[in-house]
Amino acid sequence: MAKGKSKKRENGQAIVIVLIALALFLLGGVGLAIDASHLYAQRQMAQAAADSSAQAAVMSVFNRTNTGPNAFGSVAFDCAGPSDARTPCVFAGYNGFGKNGDDVVAVDFPGSVPGVALSEEDDPAVVRVTVLRTVDTTLLRFLGISNGKVSAQGTAATADVVSPVPIIVLHPTMPASFSKNGSNDIVICGGPSRSIQVNSSNAASIGISGVSGRVDLSKAGPKNWTGPNSCSGEGADFGDFGGPSVYPGTLLLGNDGDYRQPASPIRDPLITVPPPPAQPLALPPVPVPAGAGACPATMPKPCLLYSPGRYIGGIKIKNNFALFLPGIYYIDGGGFKVQSNGVVQMATGNTDPAACPVPSLETGCGMLVYNTGDASDDTFEITSNAGQLGGVNYGNKLLGASDTSLYKGILFFQDRSSPYLKHELQGGGGLELRGTIYLTVTEPTMRTTPGTYQFFELQGTPGSATRIIGMIIVDRLLLGGTADIVMTLDPAAKLHIRQVALVR
Repeated sequence: MAKGKSKKRENGQAIVIVLIALALFLLGGVGLAIDASHLYAQRQMAQAAADSSAQAAVMSVFNRTNTGPNAFGSVAFDCAGPSDARTPCVFAGYNGFGKNGDDVVAVDFPGSVPGVALSEEDDPAVVRVTVLRTVDTTLLRFLGISNGKVSAQGTAATADVVSPVPIIVLHPTMPASFSKNGSNDIVICGGPSRSIQVNSSNAASIGISGVSGRVDLSKAGPKNWTGPNSCSGEGADFGDFGGPSVYPGTLLLGNDGDYRQPASPIRDPLITVPPPPAQPLALPPVPVPAGAGACPATMPKPCLLYSPGRYIGGIKIKNNFALFLPGIYYIDGGGFKVQSNGVVQMATGNTDPAACPVPSLETGCGMLVYNTGDASDDTFEITSNAGQLGGVNYGNKLLGASDTSLYKGILFFQDRSSPYLKHELQGGGGLELRGTIYLTVTEPTMRTTPGTYQFFELQGTPGSATRIIGMIIVDRLLLGGTADIVMTLDPAAKLHIRQVALVR
C-alpha cells in the first residue's frame, strides 16, 4: 500500500516538472518572438539613422554648408552625445541615436567605394556612419539574456556621374539670377529630366517682371525625343536652390515635370575645360562671290570668309554676310558682335556638320569663339537688326565645337577671369545656335565679389525665330522680348557632374 502511494507522488512530481519545462519553453518562445521583433525594429531604425546621417554629411559638403559649429573634417571621430553639433551627429540624434550614453555613433571617411567614381571636387567625397546600440530585453531576461546588440552602417558619397546638363544659372547668391520679362513664351524641347537649374541660395533667386509670358517645360524631357527638331516631351523639372518656394510666374511642367525647391546646385560642369591658348594672328577675311560656296546667290555683294586665329580688336559684322571656317576664334578685346544688316553663318554648310569637308582638329566641323578683354564692350552681341541683309532674312546660324572635342560642344566661351560683362543675343532676322553658350567666372570669385559675374540676356524678336540647340551655362540669365524663344536641349549630350548618392 505504501509502495503504491510513493509511485503516485513521483508521477505528480513529474507532471509538475513537465509543466514547468513547458512554461519555460513557452516563455522562451514568446520572449524570442517579442524581443526579436523589438531588436529587428531597432535595427531598422539604426539603419535609417546611419543612412540619413551619412547623406546629410555628404550634402553639407556638396552644398558648401559644412562650416561653423556643424563642420567636420576628414579625420574619423565618434559623436560626443546630444551636444555634438557636427552634421552627422545631429542627424543621428534626429533619428533617436546618440542621445543616451550606451549609443555609439562613429563617423569615418573611406578613400574609395568599389564600383563608384568619386568626385574630385569634394573633400571628403565619402562619409560612412556606423551606429551601435545595446537594447534591453523583456521576457528573455528571465532566461538570463538581459540585452542584445544592434548595429547598422550607411555610406554616402559625391559621385562623378555622366549625365545630360540642363540650363544652369551659376551665381551662388544673387537675387533674380534667373529673370523673365516681356510677353513672350520660353519653350524648351527635349533635354534631360531637369531643364533649368538655378543655383542661387537667395530666397528671391527668380525675378518676374512685366507681362512675363510663360516658361513652358511641358514638351521638355527625354521622352519621345527624336532629334534636334523634336518637341514632344512629357515635361521636365525646374530646379531652384534658394527660393522662392513657389514659382512666381506661369510655369508649364507637363505630365512629368515639377518645380523643385530646394534643389541642390549643379556645379559648373565645364570648369575643367581649359581656355584655348592664344592663337596666331588670323588672316584678313577673304571675299567669296555670290553663289560660290555657302554664299547665297541672292547676295548683292560678295560674302566675307573668316578664318580661325587671333583677332585683336574683335570681330564686328555689320552690313556684311560673314562665313566662318571651323576652328578657334580667339577674340583679344573688342568682342564678337553681329550688328545691323550683319549675317553670320558657317562656311561649311550653315549648321550641318555632315557638310564639313575639312574639320578643324580642335573643334570638328564647328567653331569656338573665345572672348577675352577687360572693357565693358568686350562682349558677345547679336542685335535685333542682325540676320537680314538687303531686305532678305538669312538668319544667323552657327555651330559650336564637337561634343567629343576638348571644348565639349562650346560655341561661345567667355574668359573666366573677366570683369562683370553683359552679353545680349536677339533673334533679328532669325537666330539658330547649335552649341553651348558658356559665360561664367568661377564660383569662388562670385562668392568673394558677388558683383563680378557674366550676365546673359536672350531676347525674342518679332517676325523671326530664336532657336538654341544646346546648353546655356551662365552666371545670370534674363529671358525676354516680345516673341517666343524655342530651345532644344539634347538628352544625349553628356558631361560629368557631381551627384550625391547612398552607395552602401
